[in-house]
Amino acid sequence: MISKLYKNFINSLNGLKIVFREQSFVMELILGAFLIPYIFLSNTEFNNKLLLLVLYFLLLATEIMNTAIERLSDKFTRDFDNDIKNIKDLSSASVFIVLITLIITFFLTI
Repeated sequence: MISKLYKNFINSLNGLKIVFREQSFVMELILGAFLIPYIFLSNTEFNNKLLLLVLYFLLLATEIMNTAIERLSDKFTRDFDNDIKNIKDLSSASVFIVLITLIITFFLTI
């Protein structure tokens, strides 16, 4: 059981290595470099801080899923395919919705 947990941990680290090469993910990390200190240094209520932190990490997780969907789609074909474009657009839209939710929540809690 411990070896399975260790292998899962290594797989997760490998996934993080991959996503750290994605420009969108890096931009979201830069956002976090400003957001996380704000969260801990602000005088907002604990629940607001927790909500912002959860939304930020949800944004990162959604971006990782978006990257996985894009890479999986590219394995089928690199040629233009309208169905694959729609799939990629849908996964990108999920990132956009979480980002907008984070921004709205940020401005409502400051």
